[in-house]
Amino acid sequence: MRDDESAAGDCHAAATGFMQCLQMLADEADKRRLPRTHIALRRAMRACRAEQAIEAASPRSRSRRSASLH
Repeated sequence: MRDDESAAGDCHAAATGFMQCLQMLADEADKRRLPRTHIALRRAMRACRAEQAIEAASPRSRSRRSASLH
């Protein structure tokens, strides 16, 4: 049970880092006046947030998927 908790924490930390990276890239695309890139990055962020919301609503689906990936 403890491994599942640490794996979930690692996954959450990775997702947070990924979202921060997308945010920085979107900000940079905006500064460089790259509208299509900026929009694409914002859409990716929205998709990630939606996926996180779905996974938060059903935590067991996340464990099944991560088990199949490893």
